[in-house]
Amino acid sequence: MQTVFNQSIWGDEGFSAILSMKSLPEIIKIIATDTSPPLWNITEYIAFQIFGTGEIVIRSLALIFFLGTIFFTYKIGKLLWDKKTGILAALLTFLNPFFFTYAFEGRMYSIMALGVAASMYFFLKIVRSKKASKKDLAGYVIGTLWAMYSHHFAIFTIFVQGLWFLYELVRGNKKVAIQIFKGFVFVGIGYLPWLIPLYNQTKMVGGGFWLGTPTAKDLVKLLGEYLAAGIKHKLAFPALYLTLVALLFRNWGKEIKDTLFLVSWFLGPILLTWIVSQFFQSIFFNRYLLYTIPGAMLILASNKRKVSCVLISVLIILFAVIDFHYFTNPTKRPFRELSVYVKQTIQEGDFLINWNAGSHHLWETKYYGIPAPIYISPDGGSLPYFVGTALMEEVDVVREIPKGTLRVGIVTSGSLDEVDLPGYTEGERKELRDLNFAWYTLE
Repeated sequence: MQTVFNQSIWGDEGFSAILSMKSLPEIIKIIATDTSPPLWNITEYIAFQIFGTGEIVIRSLALIFFLGTIFFTYKIGKLLWDKKTGILAALLTFLNPFFFTYAFEGRMYSIMALGVAASMYFFLKIVRSKKASKKDLAGYVIGTLWAMYSHHFAIFTIFVQGLWFLYELVRGNKKVAIQIFKGFVFVGIGYLPWLIPLYNQTKMVGGGFWLGTPTAKDLVKLLGEYLAAGIKHKLAFPALYLTLVALLFRNWGKEIKDTLFLVSWFLGPILLTWIVSQFFQSIFFNRYLLYTIPGAMLILASNKRKVSCVLISVLIILFAVIDFHYFTNPTKRPFRELSVYVKQTIQEGDFLINWNAGSHHLWETKYYGIPAPIYISPDGGSLPYFVGTALMEEVDVVREIPKGTLRVGIVTSGSLDEVDLPGYTEGERKELRDLNFAWYTLE
């Protein structure tokens, strides 16, 4: 049975997988010229060395980090309230539709979420203790660095924690503030090796990125996705409605400090990136901020009113139905099936290309063993860096078909009717959902 767990990988997953198949020094060197830190690729490299490079290995690694996030969500709920709240928060986070989709994504999102959840847990332990233990301080530093070396957007977590540091310094416990400051210093020291790559990566993004300036509608949409409507399904709107009603009935005045901390965890990074995107280069994108979802689910789980318990119980059922449908109905393009077809029909001397340079599938085809360089017409310009140029080799882009090639195989997720290859006539087609392939023969 094909599920999202074993379905074909897609472009970003393919990029990461191809990179993680290289040596560790190569991984560090290449990722430093891309747009993200190296922790996901390092852990994926280790997994590949032990278990192989299959799709299930990739998805299992992401799932392990996802489950780690659920564990720390439980620990936070138990720390702030009680064991029952922790279990409910963990269940809601596990089933949250948007978060659930990234339990099986072979990228750095679940590993970042684990780091942030661990950072928040140990941060709260420091804040709530009269004297932080060395174990808690070490846990905070490790968790925060884990998050920072997973994805740059984890830095917004430190901004939120910085607000609480200022609160403790000005109006709270100054001894606690000192412990928090120590944690910040150790995190800063631990992150020093990546400061130069971070600066260079920031300059690349500042030079032009693919995200447009978000509107207020985009902000509201993201909040809806994170709360309940993260998967397109007929039950998504009822689930969101129930979530909003449950939050409306919540006793917001009780345990206000803990509640405000969770609100700042959820809304702080979202609002910060939205505001930054209004005045500078846009960086507002839903999956980059998914680590805020546990904060929202903890708020929901800490609702003690009886009417809310009923609403949340129904909500859990809706989440489970939505997730089950998603899990059993994979939607990623069937590159594994395409690779089987190509390998069965390819002949000596054939040449394969990725047709659409703006939306290519170089990494999927490479992963599945059907190398097809990106074809760019002689006057087509150069590729923007965010299509994976950091990992590309010279042979990955071609501007003309080698002379004497009798048959060309074209991979595209667009319409084959858009293909214009002078001197060649279309032959056999293979259409697999929204993935197309055709052989073109020299006239």
